[in-house]
Amino acid sequence: MVDHVIIMAGGAGKRLWPASNNSKPKQFMTVQGKDSLFLGTIKRAASLNIKGKILVVTHKDHVDAALEDSRHLPGDIRKKLILLAEPEARNTGPALAYAGAWLKEKTGNKEAQVLVLAADHLIQDVDQFARDVDDASILAALDNLVVFGIKPDFPSTGYGYIEAGEETGPGFKVVSFKEKPDQTRAEEFLKAGNYLWNSGMFTYKISLFEQELLAGSPDMLKPFLPALHCPASTAENDVTVVMPDDELTLLYASLPRESVDYALMEKSSRIAMVRSGFDWNDVGSWDVIADLNPPSEVPVFSGGNDSNFVYSDIPVALCGVEDLIVVIKNGKALICKKGESQLVKDAAEALST
Repeated sequence: MVDHVIIMAGGAGKRLWPASNNSKPKQFMTVQGKDSLFLGTIKRAASLNIKGKILVVTHKDHVDAALEDSRHLPGDIRKKLILLAEPEARNTGPALAYAGAWLKEKTGNKEAQVLVLAADHLIQDVDQFARDVDDASILAALDNLVVFGIKPDFPSTGYGYIEAGEETGPGFKVVSFKEKPDQTRAEEFLKAGNYLWNSGMFTYKISLFEQELLAGSPDMLKPFLPALHCPASTAENDVTVVMPDDELTLLYASLPRESVDYALMEKSSRIAMVRSGFDWNDVGSWDVIADLNPPSEVPVFSGGNDSNFVYSDIPVALCGVEDLIVVIKNGKALICKKGESQLVKDAAEALST
């Protein structure tokens, strides 16, 4: 049984500029229904009825946005919610090392199981999600670091892949992790049938996570041992907020900038995988959002041409054009041909926002 949920909410979301920016990145956007991706992730975590905490690891500059969204949560969920603010972004490895050390220090239970989620994923089949989490928990109890694999439905070059091996319990042993492939390799992976997309979600016991991280990337964990210095916490509308102090800021500056995949998962021999059955979307580009086609909140005129997509906070008229993505948010405009949204990140970096 999963004891706590850790939600990683530190991404910059440059691929969704200009709606996603430094002060309010992708995870706080709404792309389906009424909830932001962040709120949807918290509600999904709460639906598991865990007894422990829902711990959100985010950048210190995003705490206000997280608190603003959290006001829409029921009181019983807010009381379980902890915003653990990082002094700087150093990728997912340090974020999870800090979160695990904080939970161990505050609860005294290093054998607790945690479920790691990303705040910017869209998952709507909550019942199947819960069943897959139960399967992952069984594997984690057998001393595995468990990853959630997503069955690919096309040869994507935008995701990393997991090579599944022999069956073990309700899942599979992991043979290897593969970086984002070129088109030929992606087609080979799809045809082979035992390669799944790496969702970036995990389940594990804190003790095994620390053991394997210490073996594979000791410089990432040693600063948190033997006992973590925990910055003081405050309460905001029933939500616990832990802001970094000078000691944590100095500690963070010493940590390597590495993903948990590189620092731990690709180095450990204790990896198992659940073949997930729930729907999954990492909402990674404007082309993806255009396919989701959320309803516009403002009037849009496209001259009877429904091939255009508009995401705007002001009315937009499109005349005599087709297959465009138009985004007007935060005083900035993006006009992009459908199928070319991989260029948006470059635009965002060039305009320094």
